[in-house]
Amino acid sequence: AAGLALYLSLQKQQLSASIGCATAMTVGFNRLFAVDKIKPRIGNQNLVISFNYPEDSLEKVSYDKDPQNQKFNLTIEPKAGLQPLDVNSVQYSYTGSNADVIFVIGARSLEDLGELFKSEQKLLEDKSKTLVNLSSLDKNSQFGTVNLYDPTASGCSEIMFAVLSGLQLPLDSDMATNLLAGIEAKTNNFTSTQTSADTFEIVSQLMRLGAKKGHIPAPSSRPFAGFNPTLPAWPRSSTPAPTIVNPAPAPATFNTTPPDWLKPKVLTSSSQPS
Repeated sequence: AAGLALYLSLQKQQLSASIGCATAMTVGFNRLFAVDKIKPRIGNQNLVISFNYPEDSLEKVSYDKDPQNQKFNLTIEPKAGLQPLDVNSVQYSYTGSNADVIFVIGARSLEDLGELFKSEQKLLEDKSKTLVNLSSLDKNSQFGTVNLYDPTASGCSEIMFAVLSGLQLPLDSDMATNLLAGIEAKTNNFTSTQTSADTFEIVSQLMRLGAKKGHIPAPSSRPFAGFNPTLPAWPRSSTPAPTIVNPAPAPATFNTTPPDWLKPKVLTSSSQPS
């Protein structure tokens, strides 16, 4: 939610930005604005060609350029007597980015990003980039070039509101709705002990900006099974036995939020106009 609010704000400012998360977005997140912009990778600069082939089976890898036809040829030569590379096993992907600034949102360390860290490790550890670590989680390793860390905040959406306001970036009703959804989810609809006066003050400002409540994933509910004991067999009597009625158990509801809701997100931004 916080990452999407920042993404939308940068886009409205006509700055090129991308947002990624290793965890796939579930249907429950469809109420967040721009959720379809989240990708499993953030790099789109360098083409990577991958294939399964034992290293000692390769004789030589070379390339040549054909300027006349504007072609680049990559040649993979196997050792004598070995099978050539199967073209069906070749995979293509992209990595790397020309981003000036990278936001890592809601992580204790870069390793918390899981597969996203593995695929973009070179980019995330590039010292020429400005890495912004935005988090409210305890035991944060302060891994960023800039660390926006506030353990007293209800969550990242609360911190992100301060960032957008402080940088005077655009903040419209869609962005405000995303931030409000993040706060609602993190505080369990304002019942968490992390909910503070500052939280409610930010919520009031978001609602003045047009934020709509209830855009967090719909909670699921299920009835409690209850307990029906087996009654012992009573001896027959001339007096009618009383009828014992087990009252129907009252349903109990459990509010849950999808486990991947607070998974770390990564957003990159470039100062170049899109």
